[in-house]
Amino acid sequence: MIPNVLTSAIFLATFAVMLVGLISIVFPFLPSIPVIWLGIFLYGVGMNFSVVDANFMLLISLLAFTTVFLDYTTTVWGLKKYRGTPWGILGAVLGGFVGSLFGILGAFVIGPIMGSVVFEMLRGRDNVFGIETERFTIVGFIGGTLVKFSVGVAMIGLFLWKIVTGTT
Repeated sequence: MIPNVLTSAIFLATFAVMLVGLISIVFPFLPSIPVIWLGIFLYGVGMNFSVVDANFMLLISLLAFTTVFLDYTTTVWGLKKYRGTPWGILGAVLGGFVGSLFGILGAFVIGPIMGSVVFEMLRGRDNVFGIETERFTIVGFIGGTLVKFSVGVAMIGLFLWKIVTGTT
């Protein structure tokens, strides 16, 4: 009876960590995909890698690394393309965080726009530049969030499939 309770506790703790990772995708300053990976890894450790084996961890690690790498490189590329600055991104992130206190519209649209424009203006840029940067920030943030959410759901789905069937 005790091993089943321990197995259930490990699974529930793992699922809770992965759920936190999935929810944190909407906050760009939180490491959402690595948290989901960590949940799967902790399950593997807790179960002595009996179900989640090295091959599965390699697959999940490649998904996580590729997603984080592409998220970072597309952000840098977008900043260079639209002549954005780290100030604009910082403003968008902080604006999104503050905006999230006022609902989804505040988190995804109003907060990042206001934050980016204000921070670009504080840095000495004109309004047009701040708004041009913000257009990329909003599109990039929403696109990146959708991609990370899709990959996060795929990682969790693969994990659950592995647990239920024992195969990838």
